[in-house]
Amino acid sequence: MASPRTPNTKLMTELRRNKIVEFVNENGSVTTEEMVKEFGVSLMTVWRDLTALEESGQVRKIRGGAVRVDNRTDQEPLYTSKQVINRERKEAIARFAAEEFVHDGDIIFMEAGTTVAAMARHLRRYRQLTVIGNGLGTMNELARLVPDLTVYCCGGMLREVANTFVGPQAEEYFRHVNANTCFLSATGINLPEGITDVSLLEIQVKRAMAGNASQVVVLMDSTKFGVKSFSRVLELSQVHALITDEGAPPRTVEQLRAAGVQVHVVPLAQS
Repeated sequence: MASPRTPNTKLMTELRRNKIVEFVNENGSVTTEEMVKEFGVSLMTVWRDLTALEESGQVRKIRGGAVRVDNRTDQEPLYTSKQVINRERKEAIARFAAEEFVHDGDIIFMEAGTTVAAMARHLRRYRQLTVIGNGLGTMNELARLVPDLTVYCCGGMLREVANTFVGPQAEEYFRHVNANTCFLSATGINLPEGITDVSLLEIQVKRAMAGNASQVVVLMDSTKFGVKSFSRVLELSQVHALITDEGAPPRTVEQLRAAGVQVHVVPLAQS
């Protein structure tokens, strides 16, 4: 019989794993180094814990860490809460998109997601750039750059949860203007479904944007891989390029490239 002072190893392991799940859920994604520091255990112990937690469906392992498992498609986070989730990943992706896919004189669509909105701070360098969007958050970021660039926003009904203008008026607006590039994000990407999102109102506007752009570039951080949300936004054949971070599952990246999608994996060190 174990001494009262002897730790119950099994219980301690379960408690630590429960805390790991809480830690990952709170942050969206966590690196193994962060978990080693947070829980004071070895890297090998962290990987054993993550393996067990993935097998039980509580987290999803990625290269260098773990991400939250969130298969719920009936709930949409507030815009303000999305701004602080995976900020480092979003910033790296947004910077790459602005540097590699925007040119002087372009007309671009920027939808209302927080990753796309993060592109705004990298657009000041361009001349005669016209940006058209449907989100208050994106417009607030772009307002700081006026008059160095030209900014338009569609009309429509304002959705409070996402700070976006949606509905027939917004859809019709984008059907009558053209762009060189449409920058989109969404709730998830899943094979073979494609790009998916939680709101049909948002989806209709995104489709209208994509339909009148010469190319569609999707900005999607690695925590959204494998997530199948309420309904499809676009099929993979409609996506010209996808920009993600180094946490994206390598097998899925290769499958996307095999499907004809130009995938760019951005190192987080660039952010």
